[in-house]
Amino acid sequence: MEQILNRPELQSAVAPFVIALLVYFGLRKISAQAWLWAVCAAFLVSVLLINGVTVTPLTGTRKIILLVLISFFAAALLPRLLPRVNLQRAVAAGAAVLALLWVFWAVLARMEAGAIALFLAGSIGLALWLLFLFDRLAHNEARLHAAGFSLLLGVGLAATAAASALLGQLALALSTASAGAFLGWVLFANKDDAEAAQPSITTLPYVLAPLLLGLAAVIFARLPWYALLALAAIPLAVSLLPLKSDSRFLSALLSSLPGLVIAIAVGFWVWQSGSSDSGY
Repeated sequence: MEQILNRPELQSAVAPFVIALLVYFGLRKISAQAWLWAVCAAFLVSVLLINGVTVTPLTGTRKIILLVLISFFAAALLPRLLPRVNLQRAVAAGAAVLALLWVFWAVLARMEAGAIALFLAGSIGLALWLLFLFDRLAHNEARLHAAGFSLLLGVGLAATAAASALLGQLALALSTASAGAFLGWVLFANKDDAEAAQPSITTLPYVLAPLLLGLAAVIFARLPWYALLALAAIPLAVSLLPLKSDSRFLSALLSSLPGLVIAIAVGFWVWQSGSSDSGY
């Protein structure tokens, strides 16, 4: 049994997908944010299988895990406390900046001033770009989830190809969990829930998780930084896709295609680039 539980396929694919689908099915009539709780629960189980219950020492990766889990709770609970959209956007942007500083402060402390400024400008710019694009997708759940799980898939494939199995596993677990909740939305959401726009801050996990895991792969696994630029185009590609279908299944399928193509292409390119482009 232990050998089965230790298999990466179970930890990062089967378990999160099935758990997210089941949790979404169970909560769909109870909570409007069922997909957030579903992905959070699935990711938590994956983390326990991958990392165990150990939280010390508080490494950069464990900080990312904690922040991603917190982002799900914030995204689910804060819309009631912060009804104004502009305030939600400000809180999401501030949270992203603080998360970047907390996770990578130890790395920044060893850099020269110019390198610190370059890293902060690039990472904060990437965060704001993703926040802006996902905020545009919040009104359409098919596009939102398609962009979210495709971006996480791309980060997972690229990180794995850049020789970071742990970061890759975490991103892939989030991607398959999101795919499970997405499938649950396609199969089980009633018409009103399917057409309801998501509050702006609910997109925070789809921004924070790929942002932190992607940057960690750049710094710790030597993923080429420009791979993140290509992956950051996923939500843009999804938002530009002309989509006029009354079928949830068809909307989900068509919305997913651009992101999947980019994610797989970037992952394959990083893998093909090999050790020289990855920094090893």
